[in-house]
Amino acid sequence: MKTKRIMILLAFLGISATVVFTACKKDKDDDSENPSENILAKSYFTVSEGTYQNAAFPAESPSGNAPSIDNVNGNSYILDGGSNPVSIETSDDIKEILVGVKDVGGFYTVPASTMKSTNKTHLMVLFFSQNLAKESFIIVIALRDKNGLVSEHETITVTKITAGTGTLQVSCSWDKANDVDLHLIEPNGTEIYYGMDQSDNGGTLDVDSNAGCEIDNINNENITYGSEAIVEGGTYTVLVDLWSNCDISENTNFSVTAIYKGAVIAVNSGSNPYVGHFVPADEDVDDRQIMTFQIPSSKAQPTDAKALKFEFSKRNVVKSPQKMR
Repeated sequence: MKTKRIMILLAFLGISATVVFTACKKDKDDDSENPSENILAKSYFTVSEGTYQNAAFPAESPSGNAPSIDNVNGNSYILDGGSNPVSIETSDDIKEILVGVKDVGGFYTVPASTMKSTNKTHLMVLFFSQNLAKESFIIVIALRDKNGLVSEHETITVTKITAGTGTLQVSCSWDKANDVDLHLIEPNGTEIYYGMDQSDNGGTLDVDSNAGCEIDNINNENITYGSEAIVEGGTYTVLVDLWSNCDISENTNFSVTAIYKGAVIAVNSGSNPYVGHFVPADEDVDDRQIMTFQIPSSKAQPTDAKALKFEFSKRNVVKSPQKMR
């Protein structure tokens, strides 16, 4: 009797184990059929004109006919919610640029034809998440030609600096060691820029780079409205100025983004994100209007927003020496 009970128990356990194993295997198979989340977009960046590929970053081709990268240039400092114009120089005829993050799954492909800025230079712009996963990470870049051959990998190590995101965030990034200025005009006419870095509504220029050619190589400016600030309803105007070229002989590529409540804002004029460039002759010329956008009015918003004053902590403000015109 005892032996029979043991045999029945073992048979039951065997059936149970088989059911559990089969269920686990089925769950695993089901998971493998679902595409993985685009971690790059959520926690790192998207790319202008880029298409996400849910696959491992392609390996370098051993062939001597593979394309080669002559030079890569991009900012080593980045912001939550900011951008980074990256230029890649090559003499080879390529099909696309590949870009990803070291040790992170997935990558983007960027058609070479849409991003070519000169005969040898291709420009792509990375737009960073407002919730970057790491304080520092490595961007991996390669080229692929029409035969599928992949170049050697090049890398850019980037480090996040402290900058506000807030309800409204407007950022500018550029690729040369010179003094580019970001301006934002509020609906009430108040202009936030290096000469007036905080408005009565609470908008703050909290990153001001390379001021007066005192080069810090951050190459970013950022205007933010924190949780205590008033984002007034109405039309905002974004301007950018090459205040000083700082003896740079090449063109300066730059990009501008405007984000409201975590989303890219639809614009009335211009484009968002915006990608453009300055030539050295643009130094100290009139500010260039980049975009205008509309923020809807809120019933809870005070009728005289300018009359309200706010005190803000300056601990996280990245400042360069004051410049004079």
